[in-house]
Amino acid sequence: MLGVVEARIGGVSADLGHARQRCVLGVLLVEAGRPVTLDQLIDRVWGGQAPQRAAGALYSYLSRLRGAIAGAPGMEIRREPGGYLLTVDPQTVDLHRFRRLTALGRAAESDRAAADLIGQALDLWRGEPFAGLDTPWLNATRRALLDERFAAELDGYDVLLRLGRHGELLPGLSAAVADHPLDERLAGQAMLALYRCGRQADADEQYRRIRRSLADELGSDPGAGLRRLHEQILAADAALELPVGAPAAAAVTVPAQLPADVRAFTGRTQELSALDRLLVSPGGGEPPLTVALLSGTAGVGKSALAVRWAHRVRDGFPDGQLYVNLRGYDAEQPVAVADALAGFLTALGVRGPEIPPGVDERAGRFRSELTGRRMLVLLDDAASVEQVRPLLPGTGSCLVLITSRDSLPGLVAVHGAERVMLDLLPLPDALGLLHTLIGTRVTAEPAAARALATACARLPLALRIAAGLATDRADVPLAELVAELDDHQVRLDLLDAGGDQRAEVRAVFSWSYRSLPDAAARVFRLLGLHPGESAHVDAVAALTGVEPGEARRLLGVLARASLVQAGRGGRYAMHGLLRAYAAGLAADHDAEPDRRAALHRLFDHYLAAASDGDAGAARDWLEAERANLAVICVHGAAHGFHRHTIALAEALFPHLDAGGPVAEAATVMASAVSAARAVGDRAAQARALSHLGRLHRRQGRPHEAAMTYQRALVLYADLGEHAAEALVMRDLGSVSWLLGDYRRAAEHYQRARTLYEHLGDDAGQADALVRLGLIDARLGDPASAAGRYDAALTRYATLGDRFSEAYVLSLLARLPDQEGNLGKAAAHLEESLDAVRRTGNRTAEAYVLTDLAAVHARQDRLTEAAGHLRRALVLHRRIGDRASEAEALNDLGQVLLAAGDADDARRQHGAALDLAEEIGDRYETARAHDGLAAAWRDTGDPDRARPHLDLARRVFADLWVPAAPSAGGLVR
Repeated sequence: MLGVVEARIGGVSADLGHARQRCVLGVLLVEAGRPVTLDQLIDRVWGGQAPQRAAGALYSYLSRLRGAIAGAPGMEIRREPGGYLLTVDPQTVDLHRFRRLTALGRAAESDRAAADLIGQALDLWRGEPFAGLDTPWLNATRRALLDERFAAELDGYDVLLRLGRHGELLPGLSAAVADHPLDERLAGQAMLALYRCGRQADADEQYRRIRRSLADELGSDPGAGLRRLHEQILAADAALELPVGAPAAAAVTVPAQLPADVRAFTGRTQELSALDRLLVSPGGGEPPLTVALLSGTAGVGKSALAVRWAHRVRDGFPDGQLYVNLRGYDAEQPVAVADALAGFLTALGVRGPEIPPGVDERAGRFRSELTGRRMLVLLDDAASVEQVRPLLPGTGSCLVLITSRDSLPGLVAVHGAERVMLDLLPLPDALGLLHTLIGTRVTAEPAAARALATACARLPLALRIAAGLATDRADVPLAELVAELDDHQVRLDLLDAGGDQRAEVRAVFSWSYRSLPDAAARVFRLLGLHPGESAHVDAVAALTGVEPGEARRLLGVLARASLVQAGRGGRYAMHGLLRAYAAGLAADHDAEPDRRAALHRLFDHYLAAASDGDAGAARDWLEAERANLAVICVHGAAHGFHRHTIALAEALFPHLDAGGPVAEAATVMASAVSAARAVGDRAAQARALSHLGRLHRRQGRPHEAAMTYQRALVLYADLGEHAAEALVMRDLGSVSWLLGDYRRAAEHYQRARTLYEHLGDDAGQADALVRLGLIDARLGDPASAAGRYDAALTRYATLGDRFSEAYVLSLLARLPDQEGNLGKAAAHLEESLDAVRRTGNRTAEAYVLTDLAAVHARQDRLTEAAGHLRRALVLHRRIGDRASEAEALNDLGQVLLAAGDADDARRQHGAALDLAEEIGDRYETARAHDGLAAAWRDTGDPDRARPHLDLARRVFADLWVPAAPSAGGLVR
């Protein structure tokens, strides 16, 4: 009914007759399950203009409708004492399904679930209700239903704004504002979305428009809420930043990852039509997940066809298009499933720290993110079903298009994939492609053109390379080029065609390669040794041993020959097949010492750049090379460049530790561990293990961190490195702290303190005192904690360590009866904040912001405290520090509840609970339950508060923590 009144039975449209008869069905459907009297039916169908024989006509309509719906199970029109009653499953009627989904969405426990449910509800609408029908009752009902839809849209906008999906909302919000120019709630939503997209001036103009409209139409001003929002926007109020729990790329949650469409695409009409048929939904309803597989030999044009078709149909997938090149046949660097999932989740707006560590968990999160979305997923160059299966959505609203040289029979048998086999281009299409690329030379030399197409095996990739060479040698007849090619026919066995004569593409590669000047040919070969997906011109210069200017010139020669692709910022990439071909040429033509020397120069280049003394330059380089660094270190460890890997990892660690992302840093340090073990460098292995343990702990993986620290501890003890041993002992204590094992944590901290005393290390002793004080405070002994803090503070003052002084002062300020330290703590922390921001250390900045928030909360400066915590959370997520994120979420929940915002407090504690349970932080889990209980009590719902309070008490008792609020001491 949410559009034209129609019925489908078994996927087939039922004949409902003329408009008046459809009116009768519409009335009965609105009142489904409730009797409608004869008089009511007549009034609603005819209004005040019913004919004399209206009852007889109505009997006839009802009889015909019974016949029309006779095949619908569970649907029946019955005559009852109270009138006529239509029995039907409400979930088969769009109106009732809409109302139920909307109600479920409004009551949903999470915003993500609410967005899905409200989105499903709104997707049921196909136009105006009862379109084409005109009676007074239906018109009034239509208006009421449109109001219901508008209310659901507004609720949906609120949910999506909380989820950080403001970028994708803007087009719909703009249209809605045009239709409802006086609605203040809608105007506020549009203003907030504009502001979060960085369009503060447009948000201000939106406010001015509705203020003028209200004045002109109603003679009134905007309400207090809208005026307050406008003031916050003008002041860039931190409270308007993304809600905690919002996706990382909030303004870019509709991914459009398709590569550029293929130039001069020719032929494949039958294959395109076969793919088009996959868009037709059987019976008009939502089908199960549609999976299409394009199979064929290397170079046959699978990727080009997939990209062309994806661009043709992209408008049918308004929620976006995802793309990944799985590099399934790259001998050394196929894309790991975990990495592909991480890339997709990032594109869908999931922040790095929220991406689960395991493949299964990432796959589950990916399916959850796609629920209810209409998306196209293109998986290019898959090698196996195992590489693809975790990347499949779980919803029929999506379509997956896969390309592979393999026929992947398991994908067809288990997942019902529709396979489209690509053979060689038919000769007319191959000639057509050549004609498009090189023009009239094809018609001028038809025999030579056919020979060229045959020599290229009618493979589009080979034809394009050949056409490029023909264009470069425009004065040479095609026949001569074909003869030259025939003279050098060889087989490209790395294509692994299994003896398939149709895959003779190496001849074309070799033809293109042999046309290069010697210097460019050498660059091409050595570039095949580079382990990353792309390389900066400076890296190519180092690899090849030439000056950067000369490297840039030679790369230009390769780009013109279609052997590399020029990218932004002086970077160059190479097609996977060409890279493998280039590496094979290097193995055949360059001596092993020369290849080794090339890689040695490359690693020297990366090590020098990572060790740049200018901190700003090093950070800029790190950002530009981030996609390469992990694979560079992995490659170095695997191919014998152990010393380079160790040194590179150690040079990178301070930068990665100061600004993340933690996951990439962990990959780098794991490579260093492997390299150090390979060369027997126990000291380097211990350092790398120590760094890796720290990264595992910050990722919220305490058990892995503990095992890693233990390995480092054994090595340091054997080496007699007591200072390092003390540091690892302290870090082991931090793992026990995270797990809620305070007795063991205290033992580790005390052992570290003892080692520091023997070493005469005052800073180490002060640090151990602080950590022991933290345990005292948590276990309900503030006096002992204050004594330890004071002792540490004295040492830090003697050492001149203002940063640590500020931290200890913030801890003192959290204790009961320590209000006198608040002002001093705030001043020190603000000084520290300025200092860490100047250095660009995002990790330290996040920690100082959290400490400053605690002090401001104790001073009842709740708005400032909340702002600091929101900014800290942004940094924790960007870095990947999940343990600190859980604590900051609970802190924010406490601050918001103290400020009177119980609903937002509940959201923060709920997010903290999910994260703390996932990483095994029992104390933050208990704090989250305690905060949820307080928030529910504050909103007058003790029944929902009680189970959270019981759980909190149980965990606190198990941890020997006396009480949550006093232990945290965040808010007075």
